[in-house]
Amino acid sequence: MKKIKFPGEKIQYIAPTWNDLNNLAFKISRQMINDKKKFDRIITLAKGGWPMTRSMVDFLGVSQVASIGVKFYHGIYQKLDQPKIYQDLPESIKDENILLFDDVADTGGSLDFVKRHLNTLGPKNITTATLFYKPWSTFKPNYYGATTNCWIHFPYDAVQDGINLLAKKWLQKGLTKAEVKARLLKLGTPVAWIKAYL
Repeated sequence: MKKIKFPGEKIQYIAPTWNDLNNLAFKISRQMINDKKKFDRIITLAKGGWPMTRSMVDFLGVSQVASIGVKFYHGIYQKLDQPKIYQDLPESIKDENILLFDDVADTGGSLDFVKRHLNTLGPKNITTATLFYKPWSTFKPNYYGATTNCWIHFPYDAVQDGINLLAKKWLQKGLTKAEVKARLLKLGTPVAWIKAYL
């Protein structure tokens, strides 16, 4: 994945396509299969893990899936004293071999917290995997597809993070709407989405 840099910014970006993400999911799935890993269930972190969990299910042949949601903030930059589970598991995972999956290990806080929580529920084993791993993460997954220090512009987050966050930031910095549109296009955002949300 090619790094993208815009004038006047220190941040570098990557914009993986759906196919890129699927290839990363395939890569880590094959690594687990080669290591003879077998799972009773995939537990994915809401919401980042949702999109590619379907591919992980397909590649690994796992039929049981669950989702868990954790929040660290209750407002803009207002961090909670303790992370809060807002969506817990619907059934027991006692004595199961679990794959805990997310799209990226960034700070590592969510994965670490969820793994510790799941361990209290009596699984036989927990393996962790992410598509991307950032070198500063405090939590290193057992498996990951790629290492990056870039801002990841996911195709399933193009409106929330791309248009609502990045575009607004660029406009506030004084870029014109045309300049912002050109940046979003470079990040792979479809023209129709830019027209609809910018």
